[in-house]
Amino acid sequence: MDKKYRKYTFWGLITIAIFLLIDFVLFIVEDGVEGSNIYSYNDAFWYMIVTITSVGYGDIVPVSTIGKIIGYFYVFSSLFILGVLISSMSTNISKMILEKKLGYRGTDFTNHIVCIGWNDFSKMVVDELIQASRQIAIVTNNKDEVDFIYEEYGNDGIFVLYAEYHNLDSLLKTNPNEASEIFLGFPDDTESLIYVINLIKKFPNPNIVVSIENYKLRDTFLTAGVRHVVARNEIASKLVASYVFEPDVADLNIDLMGSAIHGEDFDNQQYLVTKKNPYLNKNYDDAFVALKLKYNIVLLGIVKKENGVDTLHVNARSETIIELNDYLIIMVAGKVKKRVEKIFGIKEGKFNVNLN
Repeated sequence: MDKKYRKYTFWGLITIAIFLLIDFVLFIVEDGVEGSNIYSYNDAFWYMIVTITSVGYGDIVPVSTIGKIIGYFYVFSSLFILGVLISSMSTNISKMILEKKLGYRGTDFTNHIVCIGWNDFSKMVVDELIQASRQIAIVTNNKDEVDFIYEEYGNDGIFVLYAEYHNLDSLLKTNPNEASEIFLGFPDDTESLIYVINLIKKFPNPNIVVSIENYKLRDTFLTAGVRHVVARNEIASKLVASYVFEPDVADLNIDLMGSAIHGEDFDNQQYLVTKKNPYLNKNYDDAFVALKLKYNIVLLGIVKKENGVDTLHVNARSETIIELNDYLIIMVAGKVKKRVEKIFGIKEGKFNVNLN
């Protein structure tokens, strides 16, 4: 028992002892008084309880002057006690609501994405993930941003934790070991690298995705254990060069990188091959032709686990067999996304657990 509760316990016992002593005095001064119906200590105790709890049956009342003074004391004490109880309940309810809003009660999300660091770039990433119907746990060190995030995205599929970024123990409330990816969106590359090293020691299971400013640090981050490193300036420079040389190709790339918002928008999507997949154990070419002719879906590639590492095969060889736990990369219109999920028997995205 900590010091705070020991203090409360001590004063609680002292208060009870005082009331019991006063009640004994009530019994003494009422005993034998004409008209009094307090004949025993049990009667005095009963009177104290029904008065303090504001029940007030009226079956037992003091008649002596001192007894009535004690009765007044009980009445006013009941007002104080009820006030304290109501105030305490109100405070606890407000505390529970605040703790839930700030994420202190944790989340039970699984196969979700944890976003650590909230800024304009992180918001753009979350906007895309929301369109892909992913559950997201967002960690911010600014309490004012909590309300903004919930107002922007609502409560469905969103969990926000207010915490200091370097307090890794607090990240347990985001259920990181059950997450598929952890996205780190710090603006400073040095801070990101130091954070990643400590983060991987604490939570080795999820894939770490980091956005960096300096593309020359890519290998350093990969060596530290990061699964995917995205250099913001490098992507921007490639798109600018593409717009200069092949603007239509650049438009297509921009369109395919984003999630399909409208029914006619096209989107690149990734699906885990489960036992429900109709193309399981089929060769790549057969699946390519069948998907295109039957559903107007373009099979772009396949991801296979090779030597413990996910390897992407773009436009794979004809004889490539689609196996359990592979990933199919497809291009599809947004309006048929639900149909695709029904065909493959699973939602789009990367998973860190075997769902077969």
